[in-house]
Parts: sequence; structure tokens; C-alpha cells
Amino acid sequence: MALVHREPYRHIASRHGVSTGALQRHSREHLPALLVKAYEAIERDDAEDLAGEVIKVKEDVHRLKERAEEEGDVRVALLACDKALKALELQAKIEQLIQTTPTFNIHLTTEWIELRTAIIKVLEPYPEARESFLKAITRVGNGSTG
Repeated sequence: MALVHREPYRHIASRHGVSTGALQRHSREHLPALLVKAYEAIERDDAEDLAGEVIKVKEDVHRLKERAEEEGDVRVALLACDKALKALELQAKIEQLIQTTPTFNIHLTTEWIELRTAIIKVLEPYPEARESFLKAITRVGNGSTG
């Protein structure tokens, strides 16, 4: 958790008896995938909370629409129909956010992990090339290509 919360490497290293280099490598090689998963979970939770609020608003709109109809206030009833439709549209958009369609994450496949490990081992005698490779795959994993 300390790495995810961006606590300084030297503090974590001294507390756990590891090198800052090891922490940097661990962070670079493992955290991006974990952070993506955490972000998606938070996003889904937020969408579910929002969906609950929209449902409450929809219930209020329907209740007020029925009341306007009972009182014969056609203008207010039509306005309530418009608001109910907008709430329904919003609910549909939120439900699309909540859907958990399977995603393919190459960084988690056995084949990629084996290939990455083999490349890193081959590049061990060439620390600059190894570092460049690790930086490049980190950038690609984070969605940037520059």
C-alpha cells in the first residue's frame, strides 16, 4: 500500500530492509496493472452509487408526475414526463459504465510475463538498454507511446 500511496522509496526501503532499486523495479513491473484494476473498481463503485441516486430521483419524478395527473395539472405532468425520460437516459448511461465486460490485459498473460522476463535477462549485460526497455514497456502499459 505504501507504494500505491506514493510514500518515498527510502522510507519503505528502510522499514522493510530492501533496496530502493528493488522497490522501483517492483513498482514499475507490477503496480500499473494493480492501479488499473483499483481505478476500475473505484469507477464501478462510483457508478453504482450514482445509479442508486438516479433511481431515487426517478422515483420522486414518477411520484410527482402521478400527483400532477391526479390534480389534473397536465402542464406539470408533461414536464414530469420529460424529467422522467431524462432520468431514464441518465440511468442507461450509468448502467453502461457499471457493466463489466471482460478486458484483455496483455501485461497479465503468462506469455507476456515469460517474454518480458526473457528479454530482461538477455539485456542484463546491457543496463542502459535494459532500463530503456523497461521504461518503454511501462509507457506503453500506461497508454502513452511517447
